[in-house]
Amino acid sequence: MKVIYFVISILLLSSNLSWAQTNNEQDHKDLVNWMTLTEALEKQKKEPRKIFIDIYTDWCGWCKVMSKNTFSHPQIAAYINQYFYPVRYDAEGFDTIMYLGKQYVNENSGKRNATHQLAYVLTNNRPSYPTITYLDEKGQLIQALPGYMDVNKIEPYLVYFNENAFRSAPFETFQANFDKTFRDSTFKPTPSVQWLTFEDAEKLAQIKPLPLLIDIRTDWSVTSRVMETTTFTDTALANYINRYFYAVNFDPTSKDPIVFGGKTYVNQGVGHPFHDLALMLTNRQIGIPSTIYLNEKLELLSSVPGYRSPIELKPILVFFGEGIYKTKQWVDFINEYNAKNTVKP
Repeated sequence: MKVIYFVISILLLSSNLSWAQTNNEQDHKDLVNWMTLTEALEKQKKEPRKIFIDIYTDWCGWCKVMSKNTFSHPQIAAYINQYFYPVRYDAEGFDTIMYLGKQYVNENSGKRNATHQLAYVLTNNRPSYPTITYLDEKGQLIQALPGYMDVNKIEPYLVYFNENAFRSAPFETFQANFDKTFRDSTFKPTPSVQWLTFEDAEKLAQIKPLPLLIDIRTDWSVTSRVMETTTFTDTALANYINRYFYAVNFDPTSKDPIVFGGKTYVNQGVGHPFHDLALMLTNRQIGIPSTIYLNEKLELLSSVPGYRSPIELKPILVFFGEGIYKTKQWVDFINEYNAKNTVKP
């Protein structure tokens, strides 16, 4: 639970969270600020945010246990309230619900244990209770996860979906590195990448031209911490970076002025927390974490947002570090790379 305590300590500095207990539809209390799916979809229109759906039934005993133990945990509830629109949905309810332009009803109104049409959609046609379903910022289904989840089990899933690690890594890979970072007291990462300042990287590039790798990360991003602890400390990957790149570790919320490419960049702190250099390097589309790639002339090649484990970062490094981008499109390269590096049975 170190990660959730870490995240919540940040939240408490930046927002006034209410952890007041609220009544729910299962006749007991938890700390999540539940709303209906209709309310959540309406809120998305004004402020895009992922939707977290607890799919339950009145007779589901494990649903009640999850409400009592998991959703009553202050840090878990606060994280859900802060980063998601939390929905509690009765899979056997009789409300008519509009979802993505289509109307859903319970066709067996009045019958006991009658499953609502929408329950099939939100569980991938496999109604099971409890199920936690995640929707993206446009209300589209990301994934439905059946089964009871205690605090330890749900924690990495919340980060995985909230910080978009699901877009770039399988959950099993992310969970293993998450556990190494926050739960495995025997895991001792060894710093391996030779991190430089922008100034030093620019000076070295003038002496011996190499492309630049810029690691965009913040202390409050959990996936950034996982990458710092498990990706950039991978010995083989770190050796590759040190050979083919000048590597810069950059917090985009830094307040320090930075001279780079003959220009001074500052953090104006107006309307957003990000440094002008970070905005330039990401074409004003900052993702945290991200890796930024510049050529030997310090010209921007690409901004690649999202968490990457060592195995997922390596082909990107090869593509830019060895100059393959000059002669091949990414799609052609990655197909060839995967074919060569797939372990055959």
